[in-house]
Amino acid sequence: MDKIVKIWSFMDSFYFHCSRLQYVNQKEQNIFRVRLLTYRGNDLSLSNGTCIHHNDVLLKIHLHNCLLMSEMMNIKNDTRRALYVYNRVEASMPGLANFIFQHPKENIIKGVIGITLLSRGVNRLGFEVKDIQNPYYERLKQLYMKPMFVLCHHEKGKLRKRKKLVLKFLVMSKEQLLSRYLQNM
Repeated sequence: MDKIVKIWSFMDSFYFHCSRLQYVNQKEQNIFRVRLLTYRGNDLSLSNGTCIHHNDVLLKIHLHNCLLMSEMMNIKNDTRRALYVYNRVEASMPGLANFIFQHPKENIIKGVIGITLLSRGVNRLGFEVKDIQNPYYERLKQLYMKPMFVLCHHEKGKLRKRKKLVLKFLVMSKEQLLSRYLQNM
């Protein structure tokens, strides 16, 4: 497993530089890496009344999967792994709110968006789960997300059977993020 993490680390650093990601707070090992994007999908209506339209500016969030993999190498139980990831994300949310609050383009950022195979329980963090409407985009994202998921859930040379994994958008308005997490700084 150690070799896999090293290979993944090499690929991750290449991906990091090619995708124009930046760390939210590397010194504090915030689990998020982000980049601004112009939203190109269908309109997304959020529960607080925010509507995200084509061409709105969002902060795309990426989990630092390589860091997570290295931190979870000794956790064998899937439930404990899921709880660990949840706690790392929850602990990183105030840093994400602060990142947006201090961002030079804060006034035009409408919210945050991410893509995940694991969307259970994210509503407790304030995210809303939305379907990905474009099947081509979904398949493209599955090309790199499913192998990573398999790597993280590979157990003693056997791959356990799983239900079909479906990618989802995780979305939160900037107002929701700031009101919920900025005071926690």
